[in-house]
Amino acid sequence: MLLSMQKVKEMYSISRRTLINWEKEGLITPVRTPKGIRRYKKEDIEELLGMLEEKPKPKVVLYARVSTKKQEEYLKNQIRRLEEYANSKGWQYEVIHEIASGVNEIKS
Repeated sequence: MLLSMQKVKEMYSISRRTLINWEKEGLITPVRTPKGIRRYKKEDIEELLGMLEEKPKPKVVLYARVSTKKQEEYLKNQIRRLEEYANSKGWQYEVIHEIASGVNEIKS
């Protein structure tokens, strides 16, 4: 739901100046109408006010694989890089890794 500055003031007792300051500080980004009028997302306002419960971040799976035992060092490097990336994003994760050939070893 998009709110005008007036509606934000009525609903949350937040002044126009405060909204503009938050915008300058990068805390909130208004949506602009075709005429350039600011509209604020209700969720953004409530998040800033601490009114929304923080949703738990989903757990992601990091998958690393190499074909042979000789490539085990490459596998460790893959895992390390995946974990660094996941940590930079603040993700909770589980690592799944394997050393396996792509060849089907079951023969009929």
